[in-house]
Amino acid sequence: MPVANLQTYRTVGLNVRSTAFASQGLAMFLESATLQHLQQQCRFDQIVRAGQGAPPDVVIDLNITNHSRGDEGLLSNQNVAIIDTLLVLTDGQSNDLLGTARIRGRSSGIVINDNPPEREAVDAVAKSVADLLAKSGCSGPRLAKAEPPPPPPNTGSGANAGSASGSNAGSGEPTGSQPDETHRPEAEQLNEAGKDKLRAADIAGALAAFQQANQLVPDPKYQYNVCLAYEAGERWQEAIGACQKARSMNPPDKLAQKIDHRLDLLKNHQ
Repeated sequence: MPVANLQTYRTVGLNVRSTAFASQGLAMFLESATLQHLQQQCRFDQIVRAGQGAPPDVVIDLNITNHSRGDEGLLSNQNVAIIDTLLVLTDGQSNDLLGTARIRGRSSGIVINDNPPEREAVDAVAKSVADLLAKSGCSGPRLAKAEPPPPPPNTGSGANAGSASGSNAGSGEPTGSQPDETHRPEAEQLNEAGKDKLRAADIAGALAAFQQANQLVPDPKYQYNVCLAYEAGERWQEAIGACQKARSMNPPDKLAQKIDHRLDLLKNHQ
């Protein structure tokens, strides 16, 4: 299932790390394997480690969240390695979150040439990442970005738009009332902190930060990130509800398209 629409992205920054202490050494192998599979399957112009050179069009954060040995059942095969990861995609230019996915790699349980089974599990994760991004549009020709037209004068868009009598246009809320912008700097800090927490696989911390931002200043972009945090935790019904709420908050056209696309993807998990 696609995780985002990557057809317009040309350059990629890859950031691989681990929140599981015992898996710190595996991050290097996962980075190398993921780079190799992405270069084989995707048609990005450039794929580099995040932080090198100019900001890329899209950033891939891949975090190892768990590493274990042995499969389920009464007779557990200790040659089976299982690696769980969280994938987070971010627009490298706007820093907006694009989508998330949980990916598991599992080795076959057969040791080949005395190689540790973790290597096989790592390669399974890397291949799944490349397969997922191929389904999301990385394998086809690169397309030009189509930016939405600017809003009409004196109307704006999203939660910061000007008010209109008898209308909820651009309010960021379905009721038509304007949010209290005095708390906007604090809400923005919470929103950015939530993004960092999500990229670090702190899903609960990210969700709390996004919810607090939206409580301070109701805004569809904050509520959309609440949806993505629920998605990262595979809480599908709550994710759908959060995205539906974001859609009801009169988002600007570009965000509305992202929300509609996310809802279509989430419905596949019902």
